[in-house]
Amino acid sequence: MLSETKFLSLYQRQQESRLSVKEFCANEGVAYSTFYYWYKKTKHWRGNQEFIPLVVKPSPGVPAQDYVNAPPGDHATGNTGEGMLLELEYPNGTRLRIKQDMDLVHLRTLVCLLD
Repeated sequence: MLSETKFLSLYQRQQESRLSVKEFCANEGVAYSTFYYWYKKTKHWRGNQEFIPLVVKPSPGVPAQDYVNAPPGDHATGNTGEGMLLELEYPNGTRLRIKQDMDLVHLRTLVCLLD
């Protein structure tokens, strides 16, 4: 039976092998359903590997009050100026990480696209 540690090692080998999950499971003698059970169960360990960075530049002509601003170095809230202001995670696992000075028009568009 797999443990979390053994699965994470197995998952890393599958990623490095460039084989499909079905092919890898067949080669390793692991049931496809078992692999996906542990894949879902260990999602919190692998979260950062699936992050896709997004850079949005402000639109010219958008008034300053339409921007999200947070004071730099606000350590009480965990925001360090370069840090994250907001993170949205959708049921499909997609994460939207918002930093300061995000144009709200773009933010609304992104939220609607991922809805």
